[in-house]
Amino acid sequence: MKRTTIVLASLCAALWLGWAWLNADPARPTPSTAADVPTFLGSPAQPRPVALTEQSSIQHPYLAGAGVNSMHNDAGQTDSYPWSGPLGHSAQVSSRQFHRLAGSCVAQSFTQAGPMVGTCVSPFGVTLVARDPESLEVLARQIITRWLPIGQKFSGGVYFHLDHRDRVLLATNDLAIQLWKLAREGENWRWQLDESLDLAAPLNRIDKGPHHIIDVMPDWQGNYWFITRAGIIGSIDRAGQNGHAIQLGEAQRKEGIDNALAVGKNGVFVVSSHAMYNFSRDDSGKPSIIWRAPYDRGSAPKEGTMGWGSGTTPTLVGNDYVAITDNADGRVNVMVYAQAPRNGSQQICKHPIFLENRGTTENSLAAVGLSLIAENNFGYSGPKNIPQSEPGLARVDIRADGSGCDTAWEKLTITSPSAVPKVSTANGLIYLYTRDDKNPEGLHAWYFTAVDFHTGDVVYKQLTGTGWLFNNHYGSISISPDGAAYVGMMGGLVKITDNE
Repeated sequence: MKRTTIVLASLCAALWLGWAWLNADPARPTPSTAADVPTFLGSPAQPRPVALTEQSSIQHPYLAGAGVNSMHNDAGQTDSYPWSGPLGHSAQVSSRQFHRLAGSCVAQSFTQAGPMVGTCVSPFGVTLVARDPESLEVLARQIITRWLPIGQKFSGGVYFHLDHRDRVLLATNDLAIQLWKLAREGENWRWQLDESLDLAAPLNRIDKGPHHIIDVMPDWQGNYWFITRAGIIGSIDRAGQNGHAIQLGEAQRKEGIDNALAVGKNGVFVVSSHAMYNFSRDDSGKPSIIWRAPYDRGSAPKEGTMGWGSGTTPTLVGNDYVAITDNADGRVNVMVYAQAPRNGSQQICKHPIFLENRGTTENSLAAVGLSLIAENNFGYSGPKNIPQSEPGLARVDIRADGSGCDTAWEKLTITSPSAVPKVSTANGLIYLYTRDDKNPEGLHAWYFTAVDFHTGDVVYKQLTGTGWLFNNHYGSISISPDGAAYVGMMGGLVKITDNE
């Protein structure tokens, strides 16, 4: 047999095995008994609701309800919930594996029809999944993006949104915006492609690619906006027509994008590897820069970051402000800008957090009223390594008169390696996913952790499991309207509920 035939046969066999693994339905993972670690630390929480002068979450006219429509909860990427999550009363923990090798079910949204939906990422690509929220059983799956080799930066459907018609909105690396709906056939569910809008023309007019689309979201008028890792931003109308795109940066210094976009009444907000942007669509349908604000990207990427520049998705604070962190040398800063264009600088504050040369943020800030929650991800090095990331959790408040920002509290004893902080305004808790310093240093023991929004003190920690497959590795925490918490982890998905 010729060498080329052998190579092709081996490749086909490997791909077939990958397909079989991806479509298998593995049993639930069971926590390791390699070490005796406490299952619960602290005490159940007493709810202390956050008093708000206005609602933190942002309801989009073309998306499902705020709190359930995306990884970061809403169009403003606030990561806050108006309902309560687990209080730590005799918690019940269950989990379900997605892939026999590794597969993280990154984020969950909750449909009106009943099933929970999300995207799961394995070494072989991105799969759209519907689950029973009680049993975590997979009800339907649809492969969105296939990729080889392992190690590419994510794109092609990892970020998704639930629209106002309960359809999953995402963009594929096949250069299309897709809208998927769940169809019921007797006792079974299946994914049905309801709409597909081609993006090849506006993207290829800028560059022949390949293009890696990170995120897509409608604006307040219903036009779809999309962004790519190469720093292209574009939009098309709801019929998939009149598409235009622009390249951020200049010919000799193009700017990349590593995070999702945010959308509010004041337009579309994108952070590139060099600057914060506000866009709108002009009369001809072309993306128009309303304002651009460069930030300090530092002299090099920091340990624990995925790119060189801000690691945060823009977070909208009502209709007034938008916030990110920079990548400055020394101390990293919370950067707050006015959303509406104004004379002079858009900057409201540049506020330092965490220790000098030991801080960075690779996750979205959480916004509650005029408060921003930031966690430190400096030093996080991946799912199989025992995380040695630096501790740090901070609450920064924007002054009521918009004259600057102040630190409400900063805790340098809380370590949350890679989970986006989520906040419940109903009970006043910040939810994290952490390890515990009292456990053996070389053990992967992971805890669902609640912190008091008002003081920054740890309230309780609930063990979810041990072993590297319980590492969330940037998988998100999602809180359902009935108060259950779900965490995407390398082994699939873990669920935490109160048992009282």
